[in-house]
Amino acid sequence: MYNVASDKLDLIEAHLRVQPSKRRGVPLGLCGCLAAVMVVVVVLGITAVVLFLNAPSLALVFAGFKPQGSTSQVFVGQATVPPVQLENPVSPPDAVVNLGSSGPQELPINNVQTGVINGSAAATVSFTESDLMNLCRQKTTFCSDTNPQYKNVQIDLQPGGGIIYADVNIPQIGSTQRIGVALRLDASHRQFEVMGVDVGGTLYGLPSGDLGQRVTDVATKANELLQAASLQAGGGVYNLSDIRIDANSITFVMQ
Repeated sequence: MYNVASDKLDLIEAHLRVQPSKRRGVPLGLCGCLAAVMVVVVVLGITAVVLFLNAPSLALVFAGFKPQGSTSQVFVGQATVPPVQLENPVSPPDAVVNLGSSGPQELPINNVQTGVINGSAAATVSFTESDLMNLCRQKTTFCSDTNPQYKNVQIDLQPGGGIIYADVNIPQIGSTQRIGVALRLDASHRQFEVMGVDVGGTLYGLPSGDLGQRVTDVATKANELLQAASLQAGGGVYNLSDIRIDANSITFVMQ
């Protein structure tokens, strides 16, 4: 008997194999133009959207993706994290983040504060959803609506993570589909994991095989940049200690 799902999955894998240069690793723009640590996460999410949907049709995407319930359940039960309390907070005159191979990039000083946490020098870098979108538009092409494949990027922060949405063009069906990539902090609270794809409020888990592995590779590359990040501000140098996310903002704690 003809197996439609299996045949579609084979088409996905074949489609990816013949165009490896477009789908392996992190996009060139990631290493050349990131100006803030959070842009790594934005790029990760949008890249995952492209990976998931750069297939012959939307039906092909779901070959191998298994429904796992409501996307909102990913963030239910996440512990409420209290705001970071900096003692003697100061807005530094300048702030530069170094993302390893990406080199140094200036940060908006309005988003940075230095001070003391539990007797140790510390700094915080905080962004609202609006801040993140502005950074993404300024420092990458992913949020500029210039790519005909995907437009209307939106960042929806959630407790302990967030969802990055985009309207993705599916020429095979002559329409667009709103797709989200769900990201959540892992147990270390210092890096992110891709939880799956949101379509209409339903979460689809990553498939096994080549496609799932390539998405995992993108996440690994982005997290490596996060772990290598250091902040120079107010004469001090700080490394990533903790990431805190609620429904309104994300804060990187540096010590």
